[in-house]
Amino acid sequence: MSPIQAMERSYSALKQMLREGRYAPGARLEANRLAEELGVSMTPVRDVLHRLVGERLIEAASGEGFHVPRLTESELRDLYEWNSALLLIAVRTAREEPQTLSIEDLLGTTADQTALVFDRMASAAPNQEIRASIASASDRLHAFRMLEDTILEPMIGELDEIMIRDQGQPQSIRRYHLRRMRAVPLLLRERDKG
Repeated sequence: MSPIQAMERSYSALKQMLREGRYAPGARLEANRLAEELGVSMTPVRDVLHRLVGERLIEAASGEGFHVPRLTESELRDLYEWNSALLLIAVRTAREEPQTLSIEDLLGTTADQTALVFDRMASAAPNQEIRASIASASDRLHAFRMLEDTILEPMIGELDEIMIRDQGQPQSIRRYHLRRMRAVPLLLRERDKG
Protein backbone atom coordinates (compact mmCIF):
# COMPACT_ATOMS: atom_id res chain seq x y z
CA MET A 1 0.00 0.00 0.00
CA SER A 2 1.37 3.40 -0.96
CA PRO A 3 1.86 6.08 1.71
CA ILE A 4 -1.00 8.11 0.21
CA GLN A 5 -3.32 5.09 0.27
CA ALA A 6 -2.33 4.36 3.88
CA MET A 7 -3.03 7.95 4.87
CA GLU A 8 -6.40 8.12 3.08
CA ARG A 9 -7.50 4.75 4.47
CA SER A 10 -6.43 5.80 7.98
CA TYR A 11 -8.15 9.16 7.61
CA SER A 12 -11.45 7.61 6.48
CA ALA A 13 -11.41 4.95 9.21
CA LEU A 14 -10.48 7.28 12.07
CA LYS A 15 -12.87 10.02 10.95
CA GLN A 16 -15.73 7.49 10.81
CA MET A 17 -14.87 6.21 14.30
CA LEU A 18 -14.93 9.77 15.64
CA ARG A 19 -18.20 10.58 13.87
CA GLU A 20 -19.77 7.49 15.40
CA GLY A 21 -18.63 8.46 18.88
CA ARG A 22 -16.51 5.34 19.43
CA TYR A 23 -14.14 7.29 21.64
CA ALA A 24 -15.40 8.94 24.79
CA PRO A 25 -15.11 12.72 25.20
CA GLY A 26 -11.66 13.50 26.54
CA ALA A 27 -10.23 10.13 25.39
CA ARG A 28 -6.57 10.30 24.47
CA LEU A 29 -5.75 9.19 20.93
CA GLU A 30 -2.31 7.60 20.82
CA ALA A 31 -0.75 7.36 17.37
CA ASN A 32 1.03 4.07 18.05
CA ARG A 33 -2.15 2.29 19.21
CA LEU A 34 -4.18 3.72 16.34
CA ALA A 35 -1.50 2.66 13.84
CA GLU A 36 -1.60 -0.87 15.23
CA GLU A 37 -5.41 -0.93 15.15
CA LEU A 38 -5.52 0.39 11.58
CA GLY A 39 -2.64 -1.81 10.36
CA VAL A 40 -0.45 1.06 9.15
CA SER A 41 2.72 2.80 10.29
CA MET A 42 2.68 5.72 12.71
CA THR A 43 3.61 8.32 10.07
CA PRO A 44 0.26 8.38 8.23
CA VAL A 45 -1.60 8.20 11.55
CA ARG A 46 0.25 11.24 12.89
CA ASP A 47 -0.51 13.11 9.66
CA VAL A 48 -4.18 12.13 9.95
CA LEU A 49 -4.35 13.25 13.58
CA HIS A 50 -3.02 16.68 12.61
CA ARG A 51 -5.51 16.87 9.73
CA LEU A 52 -8.37 16.01 12.10
CA VAL A 53 -7.20 18.75 14.49
CA GLY A 54 -7.58 21.16 11.58
CA GLU A 55 -11.12 19.87 11.06
CA ARG A 56 -11.80 20.29 14.80
CA LEU A 57 -12.81 16.64 15.20
CA ILE A 58 -9.99 16.21 17.70
CA GLU A 59 -7.87 18.54 19.80
CA ALA A 60 -4.15 18.68 20.47
CA ALA A 61 -2.54 20.11 23.57
CA SER A 62 1.18 20.59 24.02
CA GLY A 63 2.51 17.78 26.16
CA GLU A 64 -0.88 16.07 26.33
CA GLY A 65 -1.15 14.71 22.79
CA PHE A 66 -4.36 14.27 20.87
CA HIS A 67 -7.76 13.77 22.44
CA VAL A 68 -11.48 13.78 21.65
CA PRO A 69 -13.06 17.17 22.42
CA ARG A 70 -15.23 17.38 25.51
CA LEU A 71 -17.88 19.88 24.47
CA THR A 72 -19.60 21.97 27.12
CA GLU A 73 -23.31 22.77 26.95
CA SER A 74 -22.65 26.22 25.52
CA GLU A 75 -20.19 24.88 22.94
CA LEU A 76 -22.66 22.25 21.72
CA ARG A 77 -25.48 24.83 21.58
CA ASP A 78 -23.16 27.12 19.61
CA LEU A 79 -22.42 24.28 17.18
CA TYR A 80 -26.13 23.63 16.59
CA GLU A 81 -26.67 27.40 16.19
CA TRP A 82 -23.78 27.60 13.71
CA ASN A 83 -25.18 24.68 11.71
CA SER A 84 -28.58 26.37 11.62
CA ALA A 85 -27.11 29.69 10.45
CA LEU A 86 -25.10 27.99 7.71
CA LEU A 87 -28.11 26.08 6.43
CA LEU A 88 -30.21 29.25 6.37
CA ILE A 89 -27.51 30.97 4.30
CA ALA A 90 -27.34 27.94 1.97
CA VAL A 91 -31.11 27.99 1.48
CA ARG A 92 -31.21 31.75 0.93
CA THR A 93 -28.44 31.64 -1.69
CA ALA A 94 -29.34 28.33 -3.41
CA ARG A 95 -29.47 28.57 -7.16
CA GLU A 96 -30.98 25.16 -7.74
CA GLU A 97 -33.17 22.58 -6.04
CA PRO A 98 -31.27 20.14 -3.82
CA GLN A 99 -31.20 16.56 -5.05
CA THR A 100 -33.95 14.45 -3.55
CA LEU A 101 -33.11 11.41 -1.47
CA SER A 102 -33.27 7.98 -3.06
CA ILE A 103 -34.68 4.86 -1.42
CA GLU A 104 -31.10 3.71 -0.70
CA ASP A 105 -30.40 7.00 1.10
CA LEU A 106 -33.29 6.31 3.46
CA LEU A 107 -31.84 2.97 4.59
CA GLY A 108 -29.18 4.54 6.81
CA THR A 109 -29.52 5.78 10.37
CA THR A 110 -31.32 9.03 11.14
CA ALA A 111 -27.89 10.59 11.76
CA ASP A 112 -26.72 9.50 8.30
CA GLN A 113 -29.95 10.73 6.69
CA THR A 114 -29.61 14.09 8.44
CA ALA A 115 -26.02 14.51 7.23
CA LEU A 116 -27.13 13.62 3.72
CA VAL A 117 -30.09 16.03 3.73
CA PHE A 118 -27.90 18.88 4.96
CA ASP A 119 -25.19 17.98 2.45
CA ARG A 120 -27.74 18.10 -0.36
CA MET A 121 -28.97 21.49 0.85
CA ALA A 122 -25.39 22.75 1.00
CA SER A 123 -24.62 21.49 -2.49
CA ALA A 124 -27.37 23.73 -3.91
CA ALA A 125 -25.57 26.82 -2.55
CA PRO A 126 -23.01 28.42 -4.86
CA ASN A 127 -20.50 29.24 -2.11
CA GLN A 128 -17.92 26.50 -1.55
CA GLU A 129 -17.02 27.86 1.91
CA ILE A 130 -20.61 27.42 3.05
CA ARG A 131 -20.63 23.86 1.69
CA ALA A 132 -17.36 23.02 3.47
CA SER A 133 -18.53 24.59 6.74
CA ILE A 134 -21.80 22.65 6.69
CA ALA A 135 -19.89 19.41 6.09
CA SER A 136 -17.55 20.21 8.98
CA ALA A 137 -20.40 21.03 11.36
CA SER A 138 -22.18 17.83 10.32
CA ASP A 139 -19.08 15.77 11.08
CA ARG A 140 -18.75 17.35 14.51
CA LEU A 141 -22.47 16.88 15.28
CA HIS A 142 -22.76 13.32 13.96
CA ALA A 143 -22.11 11.52 17.26
CA PHE A 144 -24.83 13.64 18.90
CA ARG A 145 -27.23 13.03 16.01
CA MET A 146 -26.80 9.31 16.69
CA LEU A 147 -28.25 9.92 20.16
CA GLU A 148 -31.17 12.07 19.02
CA ASP A 149 -33.40 9.06 18.24
CA THR A 150 -33.51 8.09 21.90
CA ILE A 151 -33.82 11.61 23.31
CA LEU A 152 -36.00 13.47 20.82
CA GLU A 153 -38.74 11.01 19.93
CA PRO A 154 -40.76 11.37 17.79
CA MET A 155 -38.73 12.86 14.94
CA ILE A 156 -40.94 11.66 12.10
CA GLY A 157 -41.25 14.21 9.32
CA GLU A 158 -38.64 16.70 10.55
CA LEU A 159 -36.24 16.10 7.68
CA ASP A 160 -39.07 15.97 5.14
CA GLU A 161 -40.28 19.37 6.34
CA ILE A 162 -36.76 20.81 6.09
CA MET A 163 -36.33 19.58 2.51
CA ILE A 164 -39.46 21.33 1.22
CA ARG A 165 -38.24 24.51 -0.42
CA ASP A 166 -40.92 27.07 0.34
CA GLN A 167 -41.47 30.07 2.58
CA GLY A 168 -41.70 27.84 5.65
CA GLN A 169 -38.33 26.18 5.11
CA PRO A 170 -36.29 28.68 7.18
CA GLN A 171 -38.70 28.23 10.10
CA SER A 172 -38.42 24.43 9.77
CA ILE A 173 -34.63 24.63 9.87
CA ARG A 174 -34.74 26.94 12.88
CA ARG A 175 -37.32 24.81 14.72
CA TYR A 176 -35.25 21.67 14.08
CA HIS A 177 -32.13 23.23 15.61
CA LEU A 178 -33.89 24.94 18.53
CA ARG A 179 -35.33 21.59 19.56
CA ARG A 180 -31.83 20.14 19.72
CA MET A 181 -30.41 23.19 21.47
CA ARG A 182 -32.99 22.71 24.24
CA ALA A 183 -31.98 19.02 24.48
CA VAL A 184 -28.23 19.72 24.81
CA PRO A 185 -28.00 18.72 28.51
CA LEU A 186 -29.71 15.41 27.77
CA LEU A 187 -27.55 14.77 24.71
CA LEU A 188 -24.36 15.41 26.67
CA ARG A 189 -25.51 13.19 29.54
CA GLU A 190 -26.36 10.39 27.11
CA ARG A 191 -22.99 10.76 25.35
CA ASP A 192 -21.13 10.62 28.67
CA LYS A 193 -22.93 7.39 29.61
CA GLY A 194 -21.66 5.63 26.48
